[in-house]
Amino acid sequence: MRLSLLISIITLGLVSLPSDGGDLTPEQVESLRLKLAQVKESLDGHISTRNQSARSTFMSASSDPRAAVKLYLECYKKVHYDMEGRSESDFRAWRETQENRLKDDKFIASLMIQLRYLALSCHAAEVEEIDEVFSPLTTYVESLSRMEELPDNLLTSNVANSIFAQAYDLDKTLSSNEGWELVPFNIPGIYDKTILPHIRANSPNALMSVWDKRIDQQKRLVLFFESKKEEALRGMDRDQKAKMRSRQDNQRGIMKSHDLDDFNRDTLPKLQWSKMKDMYLYVDQLEAAKLMLTFVQTNLTTPNGQGFFNDFMGILEGSLKKEEPAPQE
Repeated sequence: MRLSLLISIITLGLVSLPSDGGDLTPEQVESLRLKLAQVKESLDGHISTRNQSARSTFMSASSDPRAAVKLYLECYKKVHYDMEGRSESDFRAWRETQENRLKDDKFIASLMIQLRYLALSCHAAEVEEIDEVFSPLTTYVESLSRMEELPDNLLTSNVANSIFAQAYDLDKTLSSNEGWELVPFNIPGIYDKTILPHIRANSPNALMSVWDKRIDQQKRLVLFFESKKEEALRGMDRDQKAKMRSRQDNQRGIMKSHDLDDFNRDTLPKLQWSKMKDMYLYVDQLEAAKLMLTFVQTNLTTPNGQGFFNDFMGILEGSLKKEEPAPQE
């Protein structure tokens, strides 16, 4: 990148460098600085145009199964065959091994969702304020919580590392957006990084309803996974069921994070506690304190009870410090 910028400056005659090997004059340094700024502005414009083009392509393909698969194949070929100098026949041979996957409903559904989230991610990387993408993001999360197919690993992976981001050279642009979750299926991450910070800053009175929606969406997904688990168990004999349950007990990742027992025992109480903390900090301190005290008393002997107790004590101590008068000079 630095070499191409230098070439642009020199070949376009943007600055005259001394030919005798001497030091740059202050005027030449300032001229070089200004021209570099112009090149940077031009480069930013190019990146923005590329991102907008990618966003349009992704969004269009996200609503058409055939278009989604076609774009996937084009990008896979570009990244793993064209850019690596591998032959067309090699690509065709690979594609033949993928026929079953390319027709699989779970893969196609996940591919379309990934493309939709990529389009949102490209949009979010362009805007200065999240307002422009906030409504479509919340609509996306709601639709995600009502999906009918189990997610492929496409949805549990970082979109900046996706085949589409690689083909369109978007990985650095997407990864630089710290206020954006990059895993399409990570509802907690989407809320924690984007939705809740936005609501806290702009519409704190809506916080409780947003928390209710988040809890409902996560619960809905857990029940969906549970139904798929029960569906898989039907028709199995005792040994097969025992093996499957053993695998589930030892599993990690998305299936583990959507286990019904884990959700009720660990995740749900933490979500409820976080909701009350937001009520205390942004909505109604007195009402929240009452709810938090009752919650701590009810959950004191649970695995998270001590943590809730310590957290509540810390919050109260922080409030007391705010009320203390400033020391006199």
